[in-house]
Parts: sequence; structure tokens; C-alpha cells
Amino acid sequence: MRNFRKNHIGSAVIWLVVVLIAIFSLPNLTQLVSEKGQTKIPSSSQSQVANMIQKNWGHGQKNTTQVVAVFNNGDHKLTDSQKDQIDDAVQTLEDNKAHFGIKDVLDPSSNKEAKKQLVSKDGTTEIVQLMVAKSHGSYTKIDSQLTKAIKTPGLKTYVTGADILNDDFSKATEAGIQKTEVIAAVFIFIVLIIVFRSPVVPLISLLTVGVTYITSLSIVANLVKYANFPFSNFTQVFMVVVLFGIGTDYNILLYDQFKEELSHGKDNWEATRSAVKIAGRKILYSGLSLLIGFSALFLAQFSIYRSASGVAVGVAVLLIVLLTLNPFFMATLGPTMFWPTKNFNGGSRSKMWQWLSAHSVLHPIISLAIVLIATLPFILTYHNNLNYDNLAELSDSLPAKQGVQVVQKHFSKGTAEPSTLYIQADHKLNNEEALKLIDMVTKTAQAEPGVKTVASATQPGGSKVSALYANNQLSTVTSGMNTANKGLNKIGKGLNSADKKLSGTDMQSGLSQVKQLSDGASTLANGAVALNSGITELDNGSEQISSNLSVLNDGVQQYTAGVGRLNSGASALNNGIQSYTAGASQLGSGASQLSSGVQTYTSGVSSLNNGLQTLANKNSELESGASQLASGVTSLQSGSQQLSNGLSQMQSQLNGSTSAAQLEQLNTGLGQINSAISTLANTQSTLSTSLTSVGDNITSAGASTQKTADDLKQIQAALAANPQLAQSNPALAAAVSDIATNTKNTGDQLNTAGTTLKGISGSSSSLTSDQISQMQTALTGAQSAVTALESVQNALNNQGLVSGSQQLTAGLNQLTAGTNQVTSGLQAYTSGVASAASGASQLSANSSTLNSGAAQLASGTSELNANSSALNSGASQLASGTSELSANSATLNSGSAQLAAASQQMTTGLGTLSSQAPTFVSGLMQVSNGTQTMYTTLSGLTGEMGQLQTGLNSAATGVTKVAKGTKSANSYLKGLQNSSAADEFYIPKSVLKGDTFKQSLNTYMSSDMKATKMTIVLDSDPASETAMNRVTNMQKVIKNNLKGTSLENATVAIGGQTSTLADTKSIASQDFIRTAAIMLVGIALALMVVTRSLLQPFYILGTLLLAYMTSLGLTKLFSTAFLGQSMLTWNTPFFGFIMLIALGVDYSIFLMMKYRELAGTGTPGQRIVQASGIIGAVVLSAALILSGTFAALMPSGVLTLIQVALVVIIGLIILVIILPIVLPALIKLTYPAKPDKNDDTKTTRQERNQD
Repeated sequence: MRNFRKNHIGSAVIWLVVVLIAIFSLPNLTQLVSEKGQTKIPSSSQSQVANMIQKNWGHGQKNTTQVVAVFNNGDHKLTDSQKDQIDDAVQTLEDNKAHFGIKDVLDPSSNKEAKKQLVSKDGTTEIVQLMVAKSHGSYTKIDSQLTKAIKTPGLKTYVTGADILNDDFSKATEAGIQKTEVIAAVFIFIVLIIVFRSPVVPLISLLTVGVTYITSLSIVANLVKYANFPFSNFTQVFMVVVLFGIGTDYNILLYDQFKEELSHGKDNWEATRSAVKIAGRKILYSGLSLLIGFSALFLAQFSIYRSASGVAVGVAVLLIVLLTLNPFFMATLGPTMFWPTKNFNGGSRSKMWQWLSAHSVLHPIISLAIVLIATLPFILTYHNNLNYDNLAELSDSLPAKQGVQVVQKHFSKGTAEPSTLYIQADHKLNNEEALKLIDMVTKTAQAEPGVKTVASATQPGGSKVSALYANNQLSTVTSGMNTANKGLNKIGKGLNSADKKLSGTDMQSGLSQVKQLSDGASTLANGAVALNSGITELDNGSEQISSNLSVLNDGVQQYTAGVGRLNSGASALNNGIQSYTAGASQLGSGASQLSSGVQTYTSGVSSLNNGLQTLANKNSELESGASQLASGVTSLQSGSQQLSNGLSQMQSQLNGSTSAAQLEQLNTGLGQINSAISTLANTQSTLSTSLTSVGDNITSAGASTQKTADDLKQIQAALAANPQLAQSNPALAAAVSDIATNTKNTGDQLNTAGTTLKGISGSSSSLTSDQISQMQTALTGAQSAVTALESVQNALNNQGLVSGSQQLTAGLNQLTAGTNQVTSGLQAYTSGVASAASGASQLSANSSTLNSGAAQLASGTSELNANSSALNSGASQLASGTSELSANSATLNSGSAQLAAASQQMTTGLGTLSSQAPTFVSGLMQVSNGTQTMYTTLSGLTGEMGQLQTGLNSAATGVTKVAKGTKSANSYLKGLQNSSAADEFYIPKSVLKGDTFKQSLNTYMSSDMKATKMTIVLDSDPASETAMNRVTNMQKVIKNNLKGTSLENATVAIGGQTSTLADTKSIASQDFIRTAAIMLVGIALALMVVTRSLLQPFYILGTLLLAYMTSLGLTKLFSTAFLGQSMLTWNTPFFGFIMLIALGVDYSIFLMMKYRELAGTGTPGQRIVQASGIIGAVVLSAALILSGTFAALMPSGVLTLIQVALVVIIGLIILVIILPIVLPALIKLTYPAKPDKNDDTKTTRQERNQD
């Protein structure tokens, strides 16, 4: 049991259990960094206020991240095909929003304003803005999915965004930590082998530090998870370098003391106890200062700075592990720890430190001067211009960074990371007053230096919408007022003119003329009634004519069918004659064919006779219709005469020269109408007579045709009885002769009928060329008279007789319509008569052809008796004639149809005339009533004309004054239009409520319309100090401009990368000074306890600060020369400070504690030189190991870690050089040269106790 305690086996078991618990309880560090490791800025800063407004924005954008998809074609313009591919990719995103977690898409095709902002001016690049839900998954998942979705052949595509870049930074840092752990472990192992010349000591050292790292990391991670302990990307990496570096230093100190104790012949347990007691005190003092330094970071306000306080937890665990677990290995292994080394002589000395301190004591002022001369140039040339651009932290090979660089190249630098100004009020902003203020803020932001574009609800495209500004709207108003002024001047002139005319008007004389007009209108109305009756009778007669023509057409069609049958019989006869010439034996067969042809011919002739008989029977009805037509024409003529008489009476009653002349013109036209109607009546009479003659001739033709049919029957009977009858019976020749005679008579009669129809055609032509022309001339005159009466009506209007003149006008318009329809009807009638004439001509031609055919038939039969060859020739001619007759029967049928169509047109025209006649009569009655009313009204208005004239005079004067006032007001408005006061936003309600402006409101206003935003693009790098200063100043200027307005109490905040960096700069700068002061005070107090001196802590801190400031200057020069970065990252100075000060103070404590141990051995100068020689070897080894540990950060590729490592390494190099110079020199200058007896007594007592 005693050995159990002596060998510290219990400690080993406990730490084994602790490590196992730590390993199994360790949370997911990557998830912790993602969820709680982001930079946290105080909620009162403007960027965080802006973020809070954005979170409550609505429109489905709550808890979203902005992602930008970049499509680039290098330095060449995008082709139409490539643009189509981009559109397809965007459509894929639109169609699969749920799959990609997309809440909103803004691409160049969304609207014109978006196209201006999202397509580069050189046409090589397009960007698409996406709002993606954070709940969709990790940023790595979002990046991966979208990268695959937008991949387009032939184009370079990138997915980037602030959160994606931060995620890439976290992954780069995590990868850097893994590299650092391996490199640091290997480096420490090699250094320890060199120092102790044993492979066992390095393994034990790494094991104890590893236990410390695992345990402390698990504690910190669980505190972060369950207690919101400060955490960031840098927490783990600093724990690695600090614990491995300082832990190794402490182990070297402890193992070196253990080795020295073993050299004195002590056993394992005694050597362990003595080493822990002597070296452990130094470790505790040193660790205490380190613990105080890192614990002070917990009092910082900035999350990044506070996150480094996790190192304090690691230091506390380290101290416990080193002083409890190391004794187990030391007591258990003893000298075996240093295998294969057998030499356990005391620790070595540092000749360099001893030489530097010795010369510093001899020449303290010179030594201090040399140090200042060597360091001040680097301190004075250093400027605290820091780089806040997170892109500098990332490798150029990352696609997200490449995407940002492409956007910065082809757009402005600010396009990739625009700022957003938010204004949140307690009332809605979608009204004219609020929008005016928003536009004022927009123009204020545009006027700020360094601002490229500002897009807002009033200027969605980044420029003014001219139609929504008062000066543009005043331009429309002034133009309208010019027009109105001209109109007012015209009205004034018109009123003056009316006043003058009324002054010269003789109302009483005009009233008597109106009376005469009223009487004439009554007479005219009566005549119109009579005219209407005549038109009705004429219409009835026309309908009867149309009916008779229809019957005539049927007869012609029957005649055509008979001709066809006649043609068939002639063909059969021809065949019989040809058979006769072949021989007497074939006569019987020919006679049979002739008999068949005669039957067909008889049937056709019978049908023709029936049709012609029917046509003859209907001829009386046609004559009756023609008589009625003539009667109607007579009635029309009578009505026209009455109308003419009425107009004559009106003319006699009107004394005005203009009205009388116009009525005279109308009277003349009506006379022409009477003449034409008379001619029409005569023509109708002639037509009736001609049609009667046609009927007689057709009847005679029918009788002759019947006789022909009887003769043919005799031929048929004779041929049937005796086939040889053709040569022996003279009756055959007589019958054939009768056929020829009768057929010739039929042709003559048809010819006569054709001549008669030609006469009808002549009469129709005469009517068309003369009488119809005269009637048209008369109607034209009547229309001129109507026009003249309209002039009279206009004159009556000027006299104020509106009601009566309107009634007159209505009647005259109806009269005009009626006369036009009469003209149309007569023209249609004329056309129909001409068509009938054409058909009659064709019938005449057909009758001539028929007559010729009959003559040929007669000639043929004569020759048949004499000579069979002549008979054959005649038969052929007969067939030819009947063919022509058949062909011409079609023409006859067409002419009959045309005659019927013409009759129908005449009927339609007369029907239209008949239907409009009542309207004409009604119009004249209205004229009569209107003139009577007009007369009555004028009688009452005569006495009021004086008042009217006075009113017109006053109105003219008033209009003139209004015109002058309008001109004056317009002049003022033009001046206002050109002034700066008119350059104000004003939106009409119709535009405000319109769909177009609604799109702008949805884009730039929150869902509750109580917050608005403006997108601000800077022309400089958003991460530059210039841009940050501009954003900060802009927020103040806008806030001041809103004072005294309805938005005075509104929340104004600017969000975006520039604003976030500006807040980061502000809080980091303030917190750096505050945290550094706390840290220095804490370390100073610890040093006072350790050194038991008031001056020495300040000497130590001054030396550390000198090394730190010099290191910053050198690091900046080194970074510019070798890293291509002219500025340090914004957190490099802080992390370099806490690392160098906290770690560097250890070496000062080692030196000063050795100095105190040597109290009483000489003067202060001698003791410090001796202490420097003894502790120098330990410090140099520790500095080498710590520098190597920090050098392991460089392969991480993270700029901040590289620069922090440089600051620490360079600072440690400077420190190990100036520490043995500055401290000895200051002690030489401030402490007496004589030995301190008290110190000697204390030292002797301490040494005795140790023995």
C-alpha cells in the first residue's frame, strides 16, 4: 500500500478513467463550431440590429442565408445559347425549390431592374441571388447541392456567399488543426530526443500533454454545449499549441530537475519528491501567471476574444496532470526514463545568456540603448492598418472564393457583398408621405462618397423614376394649362361674337319667317303621306311581275327539255337514213329507228307546247302586274307633285334669300323626279304591250308545233305498215314536206318573239340612259336642298331656337334617306330590265338557229325523195341544227334566269322604298311639329334675349379673367418646375395601388410594410477600412436627416459584410485595449507575488511589450515579402499579444525565481548574471519547442494562424535575446551594488532546509 502511494499508482488509474470519460463524452466539435462558434457581435451594434430586422422580414425569408450562383464565360461575352442554358439551370432551381431549400430566386429575367444589377456590363457574367433556408442542412450540403444543380457545360460556375465562406474557413481551420497536431507531436518528439538523448522521455511527455489536451478539450466542449461557454474556430487550435508548447516546457523543467536529483544519488521516490517540490513551485508560479492571463479573456466582450479563455481551462488541467501523473512515471521508471543515458550530471548552462547578461551589467545604459536602437525602427514603422477581409483567410483554390473574385472582377468590388440599409418604424410605410422620406434617404445615400448605386422602393433600378417626381409631373400640368388657356381664349372670342350677333338680330322679323316655315312644313307632310301611298302600290305591282317571271322561267326550262328530245329524234332519223342508203333490206330497220325518233320528238314537242301554253295563260297576269306598276308610278308622280307644291308654298312664305334659293333648288329636283317617273310609267306601258305580243306568238308557235307532231305520227304509221313504203308511197314525201313547213313557221314565230323582246330592251336602255339620269339629277338636287335646310337649322340654332330646329333636322334626314333608297330601287329595276333584254336577245338568236335548222330539214327531205345521198346529207345537217338548238337552249335558260333575278332586284328595291316611305312621312310630320314648337318657343323667348345678351357679355369678361389667371399660374408653375424644390418624390394613388409598384414594395418592404430596405453597392472593397468608415458615417448622416420627420424615432441600421466588419473593428479595437489592460494587471499582480518586488514586474512586462511591438513590425515586413499580404489580419495582433505575453512571462518568471534563489551569493548584478547562465539553457530549449509548436500552424493555410505563429516565433526570438540584456541592465541601474544580507540569510536557510 505504501508503494501504491509512493508510486502514485492511484493517480494513474484516476487519469485513465478521466481520459476514457473525456473521450466518450466529447461532443461533435464541427457541429459546435457551426452552431456556436461563429463570431458574435453585441446585439446593440447596427449590423446585429439589421440582422434582427431581416429575421422578421417575412416574405418567406426568415432564418435564411443568401447564396449567389455565378455563371462566367471567362473574358468572352455570353452567347445566346449559353444564356438559354443559364435560364434552364435557373428554371431547374425554380422547379425544385423544396429539394434545394430555396425560398426566393432573383435572376436577370425577374425584372428590368434585376437585369441591370445581375448582368455584368461586359456581358461575360451573370449572377443569381438565392435565399436558402438554414434549416435545409449544413452549409456544406447547400453548397454541394447547388454546385451540382448549376453546373453548365462550357461555363465556369460558382456558388458563394458569406455563410458558405465562413463554413469554408471553419473547415480550413479544422484541417489546419489536424495538421498542427501531427506536426507538433513529431517536432516535440524530435526535440526531446535531442535534449534528453532518450526516446522514453519524449513519449512520456507527449502522453501527459495528450491526457491534458483530451481532458481539457472535452471539458471545454461540454461547457460550450451545455453552458454556452465561449467558443470559436480558434479555441481548439490555441489549446493545441499552448498545451503542447508550454506543457513540454514544463515537462523539460520537471524532468531536468528530476535528472539532477537522481545525479545526487537519491532513489526514485526521493528524487521525484524533490523534483516536484523544487520544479513544481516554478511550474505553479509560471502556470499561475499564465492562468491569470488567459482567464482575464473571459472578461472580454467580443466573442472571438472570449473564446481564447478556453485555454485557461487547459492550463489548469495541465498543472494538475503534470504534478500528479508525471510523478507516477518518475517514481515507477526512475533512471529508466532517460534510457539509454547513464550520465545524470546537473543541468547545463547557457553561455550566450551569461555573456549577454554580463556585458549588460557592465554597460547597462549602452545595452539598453542598443536594444532600443535595434527595436524602435520596427516599432515606429508599424501602422495598425489591419485586414478585415475574410477572403484573405482562405486558399485561392476554393471555388467559393473564386466566385467572389470573378464577381469583383466583372462587376464592382461591392457587388459581391452589398450593404443593406434598414429603416423600421412603428407604422406602415406604403404611403405617399413615408415613401417621400424613403426617397430622400435614398438620395442622401447616393450622395455619400464611395457609393456606386442605391436601390430602394422608390428607385428599384438604382436611379430615379422620372414619372414619380414633381418636376416631371409639373411638366404635364403646365402643358395642359397652356392648352386650357388657348381654349379659354377661344371661348371668350366665341362669347363676344355671339353677343355681337344677338345685338344685331331682329327677333320679331325672324319669328314671322318661322311661322311661314311651320306652315310650309305642314303642307310638305301632307304631300309625303300621298307619296307613301303611291310607293305602296308600286311595290305591290313589282311583286306580281316577279311572280309572273317565275312562271315564264318554268316554261323556258320545259322548252329546253323539249329541244333536247328533238335533238335525240333528229339523231335517230339520221341513223335511219344511213341505213336506207345501205340497201332496201335494211329499210325496215331504219323505219323502226325513225318511228322511235318521231315518238321522242312528238313527246318533246308536246311538252314544249304545254309549257308555251302555260306561259300564254300567265301572260294576262304579267299584263296585270305591269298595269299595277304603272298605277303605282302614277301615284308616285302625284305624291311628288304634292311635295313640289308644298315646297312651292314654303318658298313663297320664306322671305330670306338663302332659304328661298335652297327651296327652289329642292323644287327643281322634285320636278326632275316627276319627269323621270313619267318616263318610267310610259316604259312600263310599252313593256306590257310587248309582253302581250310575246304571248300571242308563243301560242301560234304551239299550234304549229302540234301540227308537226300529227304529221310525224302519220309517218310512223306508214312505215310500220310497209317497209317498202319509202319508194312507193308519195304520202311519205308529203308528210316530210309538212314537217319542213311547220318547222319553218315555228322558227318565224320565234323570230318575231325575239324581235319583240329586242324592242323591250330598247325601251329599257332608253330609260337607263336618259330618264334614270334625270331622276338621279333630281335626287341630287333634293339632297342639296336638304343641305340648305340644314344651314337654315344652324342659323336657327344661333338664334336660340334649338328644339324646333332639331325636329326639322330629323325630318330632313329621313327625307334624305328615303330619296337615296328610291334611287337604289330604280337602279335595281333598271338593271333587271337590262337583264331581261339580254335574255330576249339570246331567245331571238335561238329562234334564228331553230329556223335555220327547219329550213335545212325541209331541204333534206326534198333531196331524200330524189336522191338517197342528198337525203343523207340533209339528215346530217338536221342533226347539226338540232345540236345547235340544244346548245342555244341553255343560253335561253340563262337569259330567263337573269330576267327573273332582275325582277327580284326590282322587287327588293321597291320593297326598301316602301319600308322607308313611312319613315320619310314620319320625319316630315316631325318637321311640321318641330317648326310649330319652335315658333311657340321663340314667341316666349323674344323677351328674354336681352338678359341672354347681358349674360353672354358677363361670361365673356369672366372667361378673359380666368384665362389671364391661368396664364399667371402657369408661369409660376414653370418656374417651380425648373427649381430644386420640384425635385421631390410624389406618387399618385393610382400608381401606389398599381401592380407595377406593388412588385417594388414586395421587394423592398417587409410583409407588414413597417420596415424598408435599401441595397447599397460601394465602389471600393467592402472589407477595406475606407468602406467601413463610409458605412458608419452613412448611418449617422441618415439618422440625423430623419430628425423632425415622421421617421425620427425609426430604427436605422446598416447590415451586410461591410457593416459587420465595421462593428467587428469597433468592438475588437475597444475590447483589445480593455482585455489587454486586464491581462497585464493580472499578470503584474502575479509577478509581484512571485518576485516580491514592485519594479521587477514592470521590467518584465516592459520587456515583453517591447518584444511584442517589434515582432508585429517584423511580421508585417515578413508577410509582405513572403506571403503577399501587406496587412496583418484583424485578430493577429490580439492573439499574438496574449500568446507572447502569457507564454513569454514564463521565461521571465524562471529567470527571476532563479535570481531570488541566488540571494546572498553576491551583488544583484552578479546574481542576475549567474541566474541568466543557469536558466538560459532551459529558456532556450523551451523557446525552441514553443516556436516549433507554433510553426506547426503554418501548413494550415489559414492566414491568421500563420501570422499569429510568426508573431509568437519572432517575439520569442527577440525575447530570448533582449531578456538577458534588459533585465540585468535595469537591475544593475536600480538595485544597490552591495549584497542583501536578508536575502543571504533567507537563501542559506532555504538551502539548509533542502539538505
